[in-house]
Amino acid sequence: MELKPFLLLSAILGMTCLGCTPDVAPKVDYDQVSIKVMGDLVPQLVGTWKLRQVRVNPQGPNRINRLNLTKDSTFRDLATLTIVPAVKPRTLPKDPRRSEYDGTIEYGNKTYPIQFDIWPGTWVYSGKGPQAFLLFSYRFPDGLHTIEPEEEFLEKLGLINETFSLETTLGQPTMKWVGLNRGIDQIDFVKQ
Repeated sequence: MELKPFLLLSAILGMTCLGCTPDVAPKVDYDQVSIKVMGDLVPQLVGTWKLRQVRVNPQGPNRINRLNLTKDSTFRDLATLTIVPAVKPRTLPKDPRRSEYDGTIEYGNKTYPIQFDIWPGTWVYSGKGPQAFLLFSYRFPDGLHTIEPEEEFLEKLGLINETFSLETTLGQPTMKWVGLNRGIDQIDFVKQ
């Protein structure tokens, strides 16, 4: 006799759910969308950029504070970054879902070679958030290299050998990098 209430409840729930449709996001072709995002970013990234504001939070979680800063700091017009597509691929075969860049960073009247590779971010799935992630580093030729105070400062600041998320608005002369591991919270760029 107790089976009847169970069957009745099951029938009611079943009828209620007949009109329900699962809220399933459309399937994204990761490869295709990644290739498009990388292609869209090339004309946006290539050029000369002023590091208009570099915001540093030395006390945040997972932060490395090699400059011994004691409070949040903002460096204005810190450096100039020139970005060009890498002429020689760093990976073979070249993966069209990633992009490789070279260039220079000018700081303190000195110019240093840089490189970074970008790979797709959450933009691929939702059209929101960072379009890409990158690891920013120097690109000195093989062999002995004497470290200059200016390049050491940029590394201690957390700019060099740091992973960033990258956001741009296509057609706009601005770009934002958010630091993921070291002291830099955010860099706001303006294209020259």
